[in-house]
Amino acid sequence: MNIRQLEAFRAMMQAGTTKGAAELIGLSQPAVSRLIEAFEHTVDIPLFARARNRLTPTPEAILLFEAVERTFTSVDRIRELAADIRAADTGKLSLAALPALAFGLMPAVLETYRAQHPRSSITLAVQTSTRVEELAAAQAIDLGFAELPLVRGGVDVETFCRAPLVLAVPSDHRLVGRAQVTPQDLADEPLIVLPQTSLSRQRLDQAFARAGLTCSPVLEVQYAGLVATLIGRGLGIGLLDPFTAAATDGQELVRIPFRPAIPFEVAVLHPTQRPLSRAARSFLAIVRRERNGVLHAQQETEPAEC
Repeated sequence: MNIRQLEAFRAMMQAGTTKGAAELIGLSQPAVSRLIEAFEHTVDIPLFARARNRLTPTPEAILLFEAVERTFTSVDRIRELAADIRAADTGKLSLAALPALAFGLMPAVLETYRAQHPRSSITLAVQTSTRVEELAAAQAIDLGFAELPLVRGGVDVETFCRAPLVLAVPSDHRLVGRAQVTPQDLADEPLIVLPQTSLSRQRLDQAFARAGLTCSPVLEVQYAGLVATLIGRGLGIGLLDPFTAAATDGQELVRIPFRPAIPFEVAVLHPTQRPLSRAARSFLAIVRRERNGVLHAQQETEPAEC
């Protein structure tokens, strides 16, 4: 018994004639007849009564057809799934990203990806960079986005971007119009910053220390997106990564280059023991396009690498 015999039998039961069956499966009538005869021989059951050049299904054929239909429901689903996988329409994507990218870049990426692949299923975990690295090393995610430097093995690493942080201020702030600002310019300003566990915060503290100053924020919050929101409400000023800054375009914030430049360095991670699926490759193509659009806009004032 082979799949072509089952296809011929199924087509014959559906069409009622060898001509109709041949049209359904794209074979000649003699080929269909041979396949049906071979199938009858294989199962050793008379499936059709032959009279006046017509084939009439036997009761046994009707019983067998019910089982064949159930089988082909699974076969058809496999074919559909294979086509979906080729087009990256289905399948599950497990992602993890540091908050700056999860809130600043991923919404636009997910919108585009879902529009192109509406039957896909995605899980996005918002994690610290350290945790993203752990998940990728444990082979627990398909793709991860974490701030450099990394300390673990077991992951393939692709540089995603290296772009400077920018100072964000309300549109009526006294620093608007400056070509750049330094720690000295911010000494008496109400700063809103990330926690000291953040690499960006550590680099900001170092920049102040080298200038002989102490970074004394008025607000310390967990996420860059919240920093941007609070700046927009006039509660202070602060440094933002390019993706969070791009997501604030409707908040009338002004971005000013900060010196010394504090780099925001992000890598894409994926497990070494899990090859990238079509869905993951499709997602990466979209996230790279979105990244390029954000960084291209920033390059008007600050150089970026990706």
